[in-house]
Amino acid sequence: MAKKILVAIDGSEPSMKAVRYVGETVKGCKDVKIVLFSVLPEMPKGLDELLGSDYVSVVPHIKERLGDLGQLRLRQEEEMKKALENAKEVLKSAGIPEKNIEIAVRRKKEGIAKDILREVESGHYDTIVVGRRGISGAFFFGSVSDKVIKYAHNCAVWVID
Repeated sequence: MAKKILVAIDGSEPSMKAVRYVGETVKGCKDVKIVLFSVLPEMPKGLDELLGSDYVSVVPHIKERLGDLGQLRLRQEEEMKKALENAKEVLKSAGIPEKNIEIAVRRKKEGIAKDILREVESGHYDTIVVGRRGISGAFFFGSVSDKVIKYAHNCAVWVID
């Protein structure tokens, strides 16, 4: 039976380090399926810059700014797809067959860690791989990796530093 590994990607260097680690660790395994998974935040980075810190004063102008928000969302999706394609190339160069690699992107529904854990449960993964710290760069563990460690069950969790 093939083993399923979910690698959570947020575009940060620690998440790419996790991809490289997985590639080196499972190369040569023919019965492994790797899913490069990303949860896109609800609102794109830079929203505060777009709307300004005083949201109340922006309300009259919100319609004209929604176009900019849509552009930010598209740019966010494009950047994540590039990061995931880069991660896929890293795995392929480590000798993982392309047919064993899948990319999945979801919009945040409940929270990034919760959405990762729901995907793991519904997809019946054997292993979750996360970088120790992601984009936020939290001090010891990132908030996402910390929550994944605390709430994951029936699977292995690899935290890569």
